[in-house]
Amino acid sequence: MLTQLLAYLVKIIKLQQQFILILMTQLANIYLHSKTPRLESPPYRRFNQFKADDKLPLLQANIHKNQLNYQELLVAYQAKHGKPLKPVNHRQAFAFPRQTCPGCGAPSQYLYANGGGDKSSLLLCKICQTSFNPEKRYRKEVVLRCPDCQNKLELAKQRANFKVWRCNNRHCPHRKRELAKLNSSQYQEYLKRPSQFKLRYIYREYAFKIRQIAPQSSAQSRVDLSRIQASPQVLGLILNYYVNYGISAAKTAALMYDIHGIKISKQTILNYAQAVAANVRPFLDNYPYQLSSQLVGDETYLRVKGKWHYLFYFYDVNKKIILADYVTPKRTTESACIAIYQVLKKYQVIPENLRFTVDDNPIYRVARLYYAHQEGINFDLNIVKGLTNETEVAKEYRPAKQTIERLNRSLKANYRPMGGFKSASGSITYVTLYSAIIFYGPIKVWDTIHQLKFLN
Repeated sequence: MLTQLLAYLVKIIKLQQQFILILMTQLANIYLHSKTPRLESPPYRRFNQFKADDKLPLLQANIHKNQLNYQELLVAYQAKHGKPLKPVNHRQAFAFPRQTCPGCGAPSQYLYANGGGDKSSLLLCKICQTSFNPEKRYRKEVVLRCPDCQNKLELAKQRANFKVWRCNNRHCPHRKRELAKLNSSQYQEYLKRPSQFKLRYIYREYAFKIRQIAPQSSAQSRVDLSRIQASPQVLGLILNYYVNYGISAAKTAALMYDIHGIKISKQTILNYAQAVAANVRPFLDNYPYQLSSQLVGDETYLRVKGKWHYLFYFYDVNKKIILADYVTPKRTTESACIAIYQVLKKYQVIPENLRFTVDDNPIYRVARLYYAHQEGINFDLNIVKGLTNETEVAKEYRPAKQTIERLNRSLKANYRPMGGFKSASGSITYVTLYSAIIFYGPIKVWDTIHQLKFLN
């Protein structure tokens, strides 16, 4: 009896060991695939960050870089060999077009035709040994060249809205400077993963036209203010609560009923705000501003339908006037170009010493190159990076950058009780009204709307 009991207990123990091994295997598998933070630090992997070069590429004719003179080469050949260089003895007659060498200007009698004189054949100069295609290379096309070494830029990538041109010259001064900035550990990493480092000159050519992608009017409304069932005083109270005090539409409706005894719905408040924003927007866009040449810009975050959207703010440092308040779901170069376009439209004549103070986001550098190369508008950038003044430019223009940071904090503190916006149009409406309050003042905005809509 005791022996049977012991055998039964041993069998149970072995079965428990199997269960324990299975559970340990499952726990190990869960741990390996878990997203919880580990005690050890994750391995560092360097990625090539998006950077933009400050210099514009050169536009030059696509001809031979070092133009030679075939007559001087013929004289040098005769002096070296003691006999003149004979023309090419074409063994068959063909309709050879009258071409000259792009390298030295030699006439057609010194050119070889590998394809029997066909238009698609390559021609070779007997004097300077230059090989060229008479249909392509000889044509004086304007091409992009590196501003440091004048080497022709090659097309590296082509995307939907832009092309990436790159200088492939290994002896380019730009590449040598960037390579000299690497320390020993970075250089070893560069030898293993050269694609993770940006050393060559790169230029992005955008295919869009700013006047086509820039929205004509950011605030739209289907409500006619002259037909609403509220008096000007009620409308002013609603907008003061909703915009000036940063109270949500639902709480504004409750305040109007509890304090003033006016029953109004949350959606009606949002409709009123949208209608006022649509009427205020033309004033902000077309007002005859007296602007200076010192501007500052920055982008901040807004919560729209549970996702982050971006607000590009630009305003005059001296006049304290908001010139651009562009809301967009993407923080791209196109967005920066549209925001800058909203600023430039407010100038009757763009000043020559126009300057934007921005952070180190590379989209502003690319936007500057876009306007200089494709729109013919030049302006300078003052880069203020980080929290410390590493350069003299940052030390001089940091106060201007801090003012727009304060504007961003004021806006977010004002709309934070709402918990974000439920639509993109709602965010545009609120930003428009907030900009109008800063420029006009809360009383003047409502008075202007009253005069326009209620006195007709």
